[in-house]
Amino acid sequence: MDTSLTDIFWVLICASLVFLMQAGFTCLESGLTRSKNSINVAIKNITDFGITTILFWSFGFALMFGTTSSGLVGSTDFILSLDKGSEINSFFLFEIMFCATSVTIVSGATAERLRFSSYIIISIILAGLIYLSLGIGFGEEYNQEHSMAG
Repeated sequence: MDTSLTDIFWVLICASLVFLMQAGFTCLESGLTRSKNSINVAIKNITDFGITTILFWSFGFALMFGTTSSGLVGSTDFILSLDKGSEINSFFLFEIMFCATSVTIVSGATAERLRFSSYIIISIILAGLIYLSLGIGFGEEYNQEHSMAG
């Protein structure tokens, strides 16, 4: 697969736009809650982004996109190194943004309803189990040989 610098740049632009969604969700949720809870909601969003990044970096990317030995989940690229090349690194960043955004959406539904520690546990379950299992399951349908457009 031949990729050009333009393709990598486009993926980075898209990842940046999805990252801006994180900031948008934080502002929206902080603005919709009572003033005493606005800081708590903002900290939840920042923390779940950090948790999601660590989990996806340590094993999520490997399970979803690593080389498979059994045919279903990946078995390589755990704790992904930054020397894999700009194509893999930009795709990795793009996928982290989607994983983090999916966890952040739940933050809005649980604003003012959960304690911080409970939300952290939910974030770990969402990022480390639910997002990955759905990503692996649906990712098999659209693997490297299939085009997403048809």
